[in-house]
Amino acid sequence: MRKTLNILLILSFGLFSCKSEKKYSDYDETDFYEVQGIINYANPTSDPFDSTIEKNVSFTYFLDRPNPKTGIENNLEMFEAQNGYPLIVLVHKEDENISFYGRVGILENLNEKEKEFLSKHIEKEMSKLKKKTPEYIYNALIKDSVKENKTDKK
Repeated sequence: MRKTLNILLILSFGLFSCKSEKKYSDYDETDFYEVQGIINYANPTSDPFDSTIEKNVSFTYFLDRPNPKTGIENNLEMFEAQNGYPLIVLVHKEDENISFYGRVGILENLNEKEKEFLSKHIEKEMSKLKKKTPEYIYNALIKDSVKENKTDKK
């Protein structure tokens, strides 16, 4: 009887001491603000039964700092998540180490360091694309580039 009681106490303690990783849904939406980030990798999960759009995603944020932060989210159903894509990261207001994948995109209110970082990053990604793509296809892809886009002028 005493052994059984000890085993039950140990198991109970073990179960209650386990912490599960908090998800975005565990927080209130107003606890977060948006910052610019970049996707480091977006790899399919290792489970062969997962959907093809389910990915493990690593991202870097606070791009304007000397030591940017890195966040990881596993098992995200994100079709648009691709290596090197800019994304908007949701950062907790009280603890900037708590972050979540927001959405692919670029914030409108970037500071100069973030703009410079993204420009260099996009140039690097374009040069990688140019090396891998036949010239006639690459030229067709960049025909309407950001520099030539007339809709931004007012």
